[in-house]
Amino acid sequence: MVPLVPAHRAAHAGAPMPPDRMSTPDRPPRIWALLGPRTGDNNQVLALAEALGEPVRPVPLRYNLLRLLPNRFGDTGRLSLAPASRPLLAPPWPDLVIGAGQRSVPVARWIRARSGGHTRIVQIGRPRCDPARLDLVVTTPQYGVPPGPTVLEAPLSLTRQTPEVLAAAALAWRDRLEGFPSPRRALVLGGDSWPWRLRRTEVEAACRMLFARAQAEGGSVLAIGSRRTPAAVADAVRAALAAAPVPSAFLEGTGEHSPYAGLLALADEILVTADSVAMISDAVATGKPVGLVPVHAAGLGGAWLRLMRGLRRADASAPAAGLLPRAAGRAWGALVRRGLAGWPRDLWFLWRAMERHGLAGSVGAPVRGNPPAVAEAAAAWVRRLLPPVPAGGGRDAARPGTAHRGGYGAP
Repeated sequence: MVPLVPAHRAAHAGAPMPPDRMSTPDRPPRIWALLGPRTGDNNQVLALAEALGEPVRPVPLRYNLLRLLPNRFGDTGRLSLAPASRPLLAPPWPDLVIGAGQRSVPVARWIRARSGGHTRIVQIGRPRCDPARLDLVVTTPQYGVPPGPTVLEAPLSLTRQTPEVLAAAALAWRDRLEGFPSPRRALVLGGDSWPWRLRRTEVEAACRMLFARAQAEGGSVLAIGSRRTPAAVADAVRAALAAAPVPSAFLEGTGEHSPYAGLLALADEILVTADSVAMISDAVATGKPVGLVPVHAAGLGGAWLRLMRGLRRADASAPAAGLLPRAAGRAWGALVRRGLAGWPRDLWFLWRAMERHGLAGSVGAPVRGNPPAVAEAAAAWVRRLLPPVPAGGGRDAARPGTAHRGGYGAP
């Protein structure tokens, strides 16, 4: 798997180099960001696009039920798009398309075919196809994307919470949060994500822990929910904050009025529910101490997930794996590596990677990690897929050595 190291070091680390691309040298590269219905996916696409420092055309797409067809055995092209979205795909064709997840893969490959093979494809997350069919896959450990010369695995996802964004949010929200003294302790709530469930009891326990620390050390407690937060959990947190023995509040707001970035910027410590990879990544990007509120996989879904986790670990030669589990794991792993099957999304692998890299702790013991420069590392690889820079174009971000020097390899 391609390690997250500067481009000039990767060549000496045995990492494969993307092929050179021939294109018109007298214009900036054309980049399309294929956007879908999921905010988290869109934010990752835009985070990578923004890190490239080039003009980007956002292309919002809507899909029909054909999006559910597996990518492993062929492409649906534009057929999976709603009719109103199809006219958005027209020449001049881009040099690069960036998408996320499964549904945009057939569209991206259709664009590449129409461009005569010129367009490069970067996919984020889990494309549900052989990564060799794409030019780069930027992924995270929960997906189990098989390693290969076009796969870049990072311990956390791409985030738009850059130092510049956080500084602007701090300035915008400082006066509004002035009544809540430091140290401010933030509780960021996600929600259920099958088969993972966010239990009200875990969130209430986190509230009590935050209140106790604020009573002992001073400060305040602030919470925020998301669209996925179950109503029962949000109501329980509101009730706990209303009766708290320390300055506390449940922050509300959507869109440009959302306090989310302001809370991340002005908090001194952040607890985030472990279901949301995007919010975990945002929290770690602040450089503040971060603790994870547990979520649980129960029922048949949880049992199935634990079974497949055992097979995936056995395929990776986990020491405790017996002969039969190892054989079964390697058989399934072989199908995964051939692009004929996949591992289920299992957050357990993400949490273990974060633990190894010291990026987050627990409710009782938050950890201040060294945020990995995922966007910069991915952008360094993507730039080598782009056409040559126009003479005098001065693409500052294209200079070698701008990626995070510490680098994070695949766990």
